[in-house]
Amino acid sequence: MCIRDRVSTQSTWGSYMRTFGIVLASIVVLSATVTAVSVNSGDFQQLQGNFLVQLQATPAFKALSSSEFGSHLLETITTLLQTGGTFDEVIKLLEELKNNLETEQLADNSDFTTAKASIEGDIKLNREKAAKAVQEYGDATIQVKNLIVAINDLRGKLRNHKKQLKSILDQRKSLEASNAEEQREFAKRNGEQRQVIEVLGTLITDLTNKVLNAQGSLSLVEQKQLFDQIDKIGGHSPISVLVDLTSTFDQNTVRLIIGKLERLREAIKATLAADEANHEKSVATFKAMIEKLQELEDDIRNDEEKSKVQLKSSENAKISETERKATNELLEKQSNTAREASEAQLEVATDNYESRTADRSRSIAIITQVIQLLKASEQEQQAPAAL
Repeated sequence: MCIRDRVSTQSTWGSYMRTFGIVLASIVVLSATVTAVSVNSGDFQQLQGNFLVQLQATPAFKALSSSEFGSHLLETITTLLQTGGTFDEVIKLLEELKNNLETEQLADNSDFTTAKASIEGDIKLNREKAAKAVQEYGDATIQVKNLIVAINDLRGKLRNHKKQLKSILDQRKSLEASNAEEQREFAKRNGEQRQVIEVLGTLITDLTNKVLNAQGSLSLVEQKQLFDQIDKIGGHSPISVLVDLTSTFDQNTVRLIIGKLERLREAIKATLAADEANHEKSVATFKAMIEKLQELEDDIRNDEEKSKVQLKSSENAKISETERKATNELLEKQSNTAREASEAQLEVATDNYESRTADRSRSIAIITQVIQLLKASEQEQQAPAAL
């Protein structure tokens, strides 16, 4: 008999009766043989009849008759004895029936122990699965919360990156605009200063050649040309005032004018050199600031790319952990359902086993009592004969 059959809910009465039927069939065959040999003896039949009358009157017989199994058993034995069966032969077959029931109980004990261990193993496994699922669910829940915080932080960083890049772009535009304006102003100053230096050089050369070298003075036409050149320098310059106040352009006056023109030219040259030096420094500062802004922009863009990669990774991890939560929530429910089903199966199997065991125990007890009655009756039957 397999484990599934032994832990099923089927009734055990049929099993007992089949075993009992096999023994009774043997008794019937034996009774037929005994009847053919010895039933012809009227004395034997009378002795058996008297015994059965006495047996049925005993309290033990009446107690056994109160159960269905005992009633059937005693009824069959009575029939067999009435048809010529001997006590020894009936007792032998009843002991065989008892041994069969005891053997079947031992097998049932073993099968139930195996089945119980298997079901308890399933219960333990499903309980462990449910506990692990709960732990995994809790871990995944914490991970999802942490990832949400990380995702929000990364999105905040990306917004800051955009603000920083816009600020750098605005600074670059402002610096470039300021530099362009400074370049225009420098070019204008530089051109004007070089023009003045050129005019001053021309005046100095003309005055030297026409007055000092020629040992003469300027004609009216030459004076007008001088005034025109002075106007190019600026009508309100000290040289212009000096020339306007001069009535005669003799050698001494021209020497004085030339000296002033030379000093003015040197001063303008010095100013020009200083302006060009400052301009070079300004250009270098502008380039350095642009390079610094570029480096800062590159760093921010690198951080931005890293943040984007981290954000994508965190979002994917959040999806994965959310799926892990759902999976383990379902696994916990499935494990608990399977555990409850196994517990119910074990309860049914235990009830059936205990019921079968109780039935067999009662049947074995009844058979034992019948054997004892038969043996006692046999002894009572043999005692008068010995006398």
